[in-house]
Amino acid sequence: MRQTKAEQWVKKITKDRNLLRLFIIMIASFALMTAIHGNTFFSLTNLQSMATQFPEIGILAIAVSLAMVLGGINLSVVGIANLSGILCCLTTIRLEPSIGTWPAIVIGIAVAILTGILCGLLNGVLIAYVGIPAMLATLGSQEIFRGLGIGITSGAAVFGMPDEFTFIGGKGVLGLPGPLIVFLIVVIAFTILLQKKQYGAELYLVGTSPKVARFSGINNNKVIIMTHIYGGVLSAIAGIIIASRTNSAKASYGSSYVLQCLIIAILGGINPAGGYGKVSGVVMAVLTLQFLSSGFNMLRVDSYFKTFIWGAVLIGAMILNYVAQQLAENKKKRLLQQKSDKENPTKS
Repeated sequence: MRQTKAEQWVKKITKDRNLLRLFIIMIASFALMTAIHGNTFFSLTNLQSMATQFPEIGILAIAVSLAMVLGGINLSVVGIANLSGILCCLTTIRLEPSIGTWPAIVIGIAVAILTGILCGLLNGVLIAYVGIPAMLATLGSQEIFRGLGIGITSGAAVFGMPDEFTFIGGKGVLGLPGPLIVFLIVVIAFTILLQKKQYGAELYLVGTSPKVARFSGINNNKVIIMTHIYGGVLSAIAGIIIASRTNSAKASYGSSYVLQCLIIAILGGINPAGGYGKVSGVVMAVLTLQFLSSGFNMLRVDSYFKTFIWGAVLIGAMILNYVAQQLAENKKKRLLQQKSDKENPTKS
């Protein structure tokens, strides 16, 4: 009998220990916050609020995860997002009086996406051809993008966007908030890209062993550049959502997002050493973090203490992944040893 999509998803979750563990953590987080806050947490208003908040962080986390699967890291996602949002807003404001609202919005979005592509290309070139380690390259480019944003706006927020621009970050379709719809599209697109397309196979192989990938005929530099271009596009999309949700843009928005993206990626099962990670894990991790964040807000937890909690969660997630990896390796060794003993029994 042919399995339904739901049955296939459940089978996939239970087969992958990392995804199963994360699924249990996600459900436990939701249940805990529901138990603490009751109907307030589970209310339609709060659920819609969460569905508006987490997509921008989730999209940035996917961008960071791509770089980590590659065996590197991308610390420039927030800088790209803010710079893209600023240029999107300025372009729309400048063009609206002459060409109309919607054409100006479309061109502004196109400018933001192009900005993300160019920023990602810069990161890719610095890493692939100049040879700068990914952490240093993206840390430096983050300051470049942030400095450009501050220079263009003189450090002030950009206001004056037409009301129609908020359709991406606020208004929804069939009751679904705009950011959630964009997030779902991104998740579907990159799940297909990583699991079904040649790029995904090349990305995992380069992340696992660049030398093996090179001898397999893969152009490692091309994979690195494409990965960071994808990361730049995702960051630009997140920047558009932030600008639309707040109806403004500023170079200092989302200052804590990089830490949260790292937490989501690690908690979502992305291997910091490269070669392993799934979009589905990132989705469950971002939902877990959103449940906890929303619950902390209801408890009126101080923002400084929340930062401490996120840091503790990051360390805890890395320890949990390390322990799980060691247990899996020990189990594999035991199975191999048992197989060897059966094939070569000792003589009494």
